[in-house]
Amino acid sequence: MSYARAISRPRRVGSGEDEKVAGEIAARLEQSGYQVERQSFQFSTAPTWFLRLEILAGLLLILMTCWARRSGTWAEALPAAMLLLLMFAIGSINRMVEANFAAPNLDAPVSRWSAMCLRMGSRYTSANLVAMRTDVPDDPTLPHLYLIAHYDSKSQWMPLAVRIALFTAAIIGSMSFTGLTLLGLAWPALTFAANVAGAVAMGAGLPLLFLGAGNASPGAIDNASGVGVVLHLAECLARRSDLFDKLRVTVLLTSAEELTLGGAFAFVRRNKDRLRRQAESGGLYILNLDGPGVDGELYMAEEENGLASYASPASHADLSGLVRAACSELQIPLGRFLLPGAMFDHIPFARCGFDAVSLMAVGGASWAVHTPGDSADKLHVRGFEQAGRVVWRVIEKLAVVCKSGRR
Repeated sequence: MSYARAISRPRRVGSGEDEKVAGEIAARLEQSGYQVERQSFQFSTAPTWFLRLEILAGLLLILMTCWARRSGTWAEALPAAMLLLLMFAIGSINRMVEANFAAPNLDAPVSRWSAMCLRMGSRYTSANLVAMRTDVPDDPTLPHLYLIAHYDSKSQWMPLAVRIALFTAAIIGSMSFTGLTLLGLAWPALTFAANVAGAVAMGAGLPLLFLGAGNASPGAIDNASGVGVVLHLAECLARRSDLFDKLRVTVLLTSAEELTLGGAFAFVRRNKDRLRRQAESGGLYILNLDGPGVDGELYMAEEENGLASYASPASHADLSGLVRAACSELQIPLGRFLLPGAMFDHIPFARCGFDAVSLMAVGGASWAVHTPGDSADKLHVRGFEQAGRVVWRVIEKLAVVCKSGRR
């Protein structure tokens, strides 16, 4: 908690305070015997601009559908069908943008699509912190665990609960409007219901066009608390030389998570080949901590794409199984985090097929996230304790995996 409190101040990327906090984190890791590498990257706010364009296009198509309906023909079928296609395409479009808006090296050549994404919106330079013990043997046959947390913060004028409600209403309203409009071509009685759904989608979507990222939140819960847990785990690991020949651990503190996971995407692009080798030899495990420091229940967000395609050897347990087993043994309840649209730093790893999960706590104080109220007084020892105990038990379980792959 003291580590989290020490960095609980506004530190949005580009504010200058984020660089000071990164320096404090690096100094703390170096005191514990870690060698810290700053991996610089550049990124833009292209995902935010594409999201706005998608919302705007959806709203315009709803208006076009309603206008075409006035002609008394089936003219509304075309814009309604276009809205349906847009909703199906949004996921693929966003993934393409997210895969290209962050360049892993400042001077690295990029594709035309990446160059276009990097030119959209505002452009930033930041750095991930990658830390390893210098006295650990470089044995590729050992399991490799990445402990991750992001150190940047942001604020938004709209409370978290309101944003969730608006996104949910906009999605459901748009889907209902499209379906009811197309069905209404055969059953005109559904037209009124379609208009109501369209009004809901319009009312929810308009405010989302004006979402921005400010620098008014101290970011104590999100995510100074995750950084605090990772720093203390790194400190504990440094005292356990008996683990060095059983498990390799890399500490990764990412930047720009609050701007569409910029640091994590850049890290994966830069290190994908090395990560693949680690996964296919001793086994690779990606464990991200995001907002664990509140008085609430522990939750886990799993791989976005199901089972990892670069999973650890068959004789090793998958990471989500290890987390569940640890929670069961420690009698700590574990829920599954299922909020649509929520983004965590494990996602870029999972999209590449690596075994990756995120842990967080959800309690009453969590609603202060991204507001000036996300301050150090909201932190609670229960969240730190349960997250730290579970991750440490996972570390102990990974450490018993011998080089031959037997448990």
